[in-house]
Amino acid sequence: MDLSKTIATIALVLGVILCAGYSYSEPAAGAMKQTAQERVHEREAQRRAAVEEQQKRKDAYERACNRPLKSATDLELCKVAYKRLDLTK
Repeated sequence: MDLSKTIATIALVLGVILCAGYSYSEPAAGAMKQTAQERVHEREAQRRAAVEEQQKRKDAYERACNRPLKSATDLELCKVAYKRLDLTK
């Protein structure tokens, strides 16, 4: 009879410890995970922003360099615009 009480008490103590551990632990990683569709939307938004930024750089290059360069300042503006224009993207 004493053995069964001891086993029941140990099981009860382990159950309490387990519950306390879960209550003090950090939130589950699964609850904070993004779905695949959310990741696709996020990547698409980043890609659209990158394309828009590249188009702005290209337009700045066109404005700076597609006109007669009359002075050293005009040439310098064209060089700066060309350096900002990243042709690898």
